Amino acid sequence: MDFSIPEEVITYQNIAREFVNSIAIPAEDHYDYEKGRMPEEIIQELRKKAKSMGIWTPHLPKSEGGLGLDMIGTALVFSELGRSPIAPYLCNCDAPDEGNMHLLHVAANAEQKERFYFPLVRGEIRSAFAMTEPPPGAGSDPSSLQTNAVKDGDDYILNGHKWYCTGANGAKFLIVMAKVNDSFRRTSLFLVPTDSPGYTMIQEIPVMGSHGPGGHCELKFENVRVPAENVLGKIAEGFRLSQVRLGPARLTHCMRWIGLARRSIEIARDYAVGRELFGERLADKQGIQWMFAEIGLKIESGFLLTLKAADILNRGGDARQAISLAKWQVSETLQEAIDTAIQICGSHGYSRYMKLELFAKDARAARIADGPSEVHKMVIGRNLISGKASF
Repeated sequence: MDFSIPEEVITYQNIAREFVNSIAIPAEDHYDYEKGRMPEEIIQELRKKAKSMGIWTPHLPKSEGGLGLDMIGTALVFSELGRSPIAPYLCNCDAPDEGNMHLLHVAANAEQKERFYFPLVRGEIRSAFAMTEPPPGAGSDPSSLQTNAVKDGDDYILNGHKWYCTGANGAKFLIVMAKVNDSFRRTSLFLVPTDSPGYTMIQEIPVMGSHGPGGHCELKFENVRVPAENVLGKIAEGFRLSQVRLGPARLTHCMRWIGLARRSIEIARDYAVGRELFGERLADKQGIQWMFAEIGLKIESGFLLTLKAADILNRGGDARQAISLAKWQVSETLQEAIDTAIQICGSHGYSRYMKLELFAKDARAARIADGPSEVHKMVIGRNLISGKASF
């Protein structure tokens, strides 16, 4: 691994940090606890500022309005933006749109890009990725996929039930994973506009954390007619293309989570330095110093695992084991970092004044989304036992 950082990437890092410190963090005060999201009118104004600062869609090629970063550069910039839970969306590089942009960039044809990809890049629309299903449908086991598409002339008739589809409320289109003619081997991805007859957004599922733009939704597809030109890639490429999306998306989650873990400990540090009791600063207590040291080690370890996986992707290698290692470690570290910060800040950390309680509620999903920790452990262990990965 080359640990040197190009000057251009350092510049982008600095811009990202300035955007977070001067714009995103102050804007967090507008968070609506009742609705579980930021007011839309404020979001749109802040997105204009992100564009003016040149930090819009940083993950995309320069030819498409991005910064032309490789995966290492993306990790460095995303970890800066991740210090605020709203900054990635303000810069149009948050899940699920960020992962969908990556997939469409790779797999969409010219007509599909004009209709779906470029409006998404410009921030004119939002999207969602519909894969997870309620039991007995697909969750961590994709072989249990129930949603099915049947060929009918030049169209496909789609029927199915999806849930926990992040961002679906208000999205203009969905990328839907479905079997074809009940064949698991012919699983495919379909681009489905949300104004399609037969499609219903049943509900935003109530969750313990913030809803974000579009919530986490339950969806129904009842004889939804999808034209053949809305097949993404080719029929039977669904699982291959889903990995094109999900692998890097898991890693970009890690990048953002590293930033939020760092922010949480920064909050705790500022409190510990300024808090005096028993004749000295809280920061001077050895027990508190050890708490900082222990979580600092885990944050740095997670960051290096993330960079390692990004480096493998840069070189065109198989990063699945490295991504699972990073996703497991960083998701666990995020929750531990926030909990440590709350403990250091005491009752102040438990209140809403420091925002740590909101971070804590959102962070709990990290150990479930994009594969729960237990599934990643299982995959890592199997690979080590079989010799597919080395110790």
